[in-house]
Amino acid sequence: MLALSAVLIVLAVFGWFRLRDRADSEAAVAAETCVEGDAVLYLAADPLIAPALAELADRWTTDAPRVIRDHCVTAEVLAVDSLDAANTLTGDAWDPALGPEPALWVPLDTRFTARTPDAIDGTPRSLATSPVVLAVPTDLGRAFTGAALRWQDLPALQSDPAAMRELGLEIWGSLGLALPTGSDTHATTLALEAVTAAVTDAGTGPVTLEQAATPDAITAVSTLALGADTLGAIGSTGDVLTALGTRTDTGAPIHAVPVVEQRLLQALTDKQVRGLTGHLPLGATPLVDFPAAVVDAPWVDETLARAAAEFTDYVRRPEQADVLTGHGFRTGDATPESAGELPLPRIDETLAPADPRVDEVLVSLRLAPVTPRKITLVVDTSTSMGTPAGDGTRLTATADAVREVVRRASTNSVMGMYVFDDADPGHRVAVIRDGLTASKRAALSTALDDIPLTEREPVYATVTAAYRDAVDKYDPDRPNSVLVVVDSTDGDRAAADQLLAAIRELRSPDKPVRIDVVVLGEDVEETDALEQAADDTEGSFTVVDPAESADLTDLLRKLAS
Repeated sequence: MLALSAVLIVLAVFGWFRLRDRADSEAAVAAETCVEGDAVLYLAADPLIAPALAELADRWTTDAPRVIRDHCVTAEVLAVDSLDAANTLTGDAWDPALGPEPALWVPLDTRFTARTPDAIDGTPRSLATSPVVLAVPTDLGRAFTGAALRWQDLPALQSDPAAMRELGLEIWGSLGLALPTGSDTHATTLALEAVTAAVTDAGTGPVTLEQAATPDAITAVSTLALGADTLGAIGSTGDVLTALGTRTDTGAPIHAVPVVEQRLLQALTDKQVRGLTGHLPLGATPLVDFPAAVVDAPWVDETLARAAAEFTDYVRRPEQADVLTGHGFRTGDATPESAGELPLPRIDETLAPADPRVDEVLVSLRLAPVTPRKITLVVDTSTSMGTPAGDGTRLTATADAVREVVRRASTNSVMGMYVFDDADPGHRVAVIRDGLTASKRAALSTALDDIPLTEREPVYATVTAAYRDAVDKYDPDRPNSVLVVVDSTDGDRAAADQLLAAIRELRSPDKPVRIDVVVLGEDVEETDALEQAADDTEGSFTVVDPAESADLTDLLRKLAS
């Protein structure tokens, strides 16, 4: 039995040497078969993963000769911003300022490859993942973990110190959550996706355009954005992370910022920041997934396309996971080694990537948030509003614009509406001003549908009544305004004088109520009193063509935001 074992061992050793010699021989033969010469596989990779891919590219080249279609292929990795690469790939040619033309593109996230479907050959495949977390001081991170913080809790914490008090964190005041925008800020977008999914009950997503346009989503994102705007100019995600790591005390203006976990882990490992941890709110987790996409472009021939696919297969093999986890990424069930007090929790639910158009909506809201307001609408409902305009009438164009304003308004806004009336005093309240519940939104959205048009045109008297009411019931917690939409010429000079007199009597720095006037068409005469009313209250006066319904809608939306 022992003799047989010895024989087997000798045979195994002999076989190993035969295989090694065969591999060396095949390598030499392969080198001799590169009759088409050398080829370089250029990889444009997001800066976060570029160092790991550069290490794997060296390993790929040295492990064995890469002979593809009679070319000896080597790989070179270029660090290229994902958004810059996406923008140039949607054009006619690669931007040489970004480096050589790539055959393989590895952006930060699938959302970038979704922007460039015509520039991709086949289906991109993920090389690694990393969740988006909140970088926070360690004390705050522990408190958030103990409080089981959810994504949908963030807007309240950002805007209301009482919400932080409920968590026992009153010493921090309101949460100073920074939401940097521009280049190098994709984590902000993904955090807004996660909040939107949570407040709209979208589950694991993807978040749809319809969900992103709901009042709950608009209010949540706007609340976060308005709070972030109070933090001043903050720069990129990297800039905020550095500032946050420099000052982690409760008196610091910034308490948190969305960041890719791998980036925070590397910063902690390299001692670039101290005293920080990453907190992952409960709910569907947004991930960046570093998809490898073979580029479909004139400069990518069959050899380079095959090389790109082969390199992708190589990186995805389990034996390469050590390089990726060593750089802070997650691969399958493998997680990187932690640093400091940074937890690396298991991710139970991932948020499916939203359509790029959804992200555009969310980023637009971040840049131009909808402010909670108290608005008293005054809408002309005289017979002149039946004048044809575009595909309908001036009234239908106004009704459509009002519906859009109501749809986009914050759930924390207050709205009501005055219209004309043939009975004295010439006006009436069509919708009582109150908080924007679902029923209130429905009432405002349908108030102008089939409304009877009046013979009377009491513009000044109606604006006066609305202004007096707005000042009398002034709300110090939000901007107050009277938004007027008219197309009538009111020749009652006494009523005009009464309007201006009421403004002089009631206006006060303690109760600022602005009057914004929108006049439909150039044919309206004697508007001097309306112009003066707008000027005296620091409001606005605008004449718009009612046939251009999109312009009217945009104008009302801006005035109500």
